Amino acid sequence: MKGKIKGNEDKKAFRRTKCWIDFRKKLIEERGTYCQCCGKKTKILDCHHTDEEHYTDLNPDKFFLVCKMCHKCISSLEMIKPENRYKIRSKEWVDFYSKFIIT
Repeated sequence: MKGKIKGNEDKKAFRRTKCWIDFRKKLIEERGTYCQCCGKKTKILDCHHTDEEHYTDLNPDKFFLVCKMCHKCISSLEMIKPENRYKIRSKEWVDFYSKFIIT
């Protein structure tokens, strides 16, 4: 399946552990219920990990709490091949990209 993350089943299993649930809960308690991307207040926030390959690394600095729409945008940007990233021209997109995507 295109775009499927290697080890996705392991990742899903990890996201059901007490360790992950407690970590996510603490992150939301500390940062509040606002999307760190667009600022929208929402009850449902996704935890975006900037280093998805190392999803068990729970360093809070590697996470952003984002709404579903922003998470979808971030995930789409991550799929851009590194050699095509220079083609992003808009300052707003470059700022967004540099904040949420590790190159």
